[in-house]
Amino acid sequence: MPVSSRTAATQARRRDILLAALECFTTYGVEATTIENLCARSGASVGSIYHHFDSKEKLARTLYLEALRDYQEGFLRELKQHGDAERAIRAVVAYHLSWVSENANWARYLLTMREADFMLEAEDTLQEINGRFFNEVAAWRQPHVETGAIVRLPADLYSPLLVGPLHDFSRQWLAGRSTSTMAKAQTVLAEAVWSALKGSGA
Repeated sequence: MPVSSRTAATQARRRDILLAALECFTTYGVEATTIENLCARSGASVGSIYHHFDSKEKLARTLYLEALRDYQEGFLRELKQHGDAERAIRAVVAYHLSWVSENANWARYLLTMREADFMLEAEDTLQEINGRFFNEVAAWRQPHVETGAIVRLPADLYSPLLVGPLHDFSRQWLAGRSTSTMAKAQTVLAEAVWSALKGSGA
């Protein structure tokens, strides 16, 4: 069903407010950001901001959840479009690093705001989003475990091996502490992650 011009405009305005909030929150911090900052960055009126988001805290929560969904949806798309386990693992390593590089403020926000007070009201939603994500990753992984392409391990060890090294490097890169390029990191981390997950039948 086609999206009406009014609906499209509403969605665009909402998106503009979210992106303006991301800039403000990463520049000033969530607590220090004022409604005037948000209006100036987004071009939206006070009324428009409160129409889309009841409060600054809800805006901050929504921004976090949308960033998380965007990252996870892209990760799953990349994972599922490769039938071969090795190609899929190497592809999601490249995806993760590319996403962080292209969305540095969003990535920084995800890494630093998880324990913020404003996220408490989103706990149930976060568990639902993450539960669905990890279930889909597990559903993709299991056939490869059965064929021996991926090593058989306790379920709680796969995520640390797959995304643990990527998150650690991303934190260093976002903080400006990394001396390696993203290209170098992709080469080395893809090899390391695949080596850790590779089964005897690969």
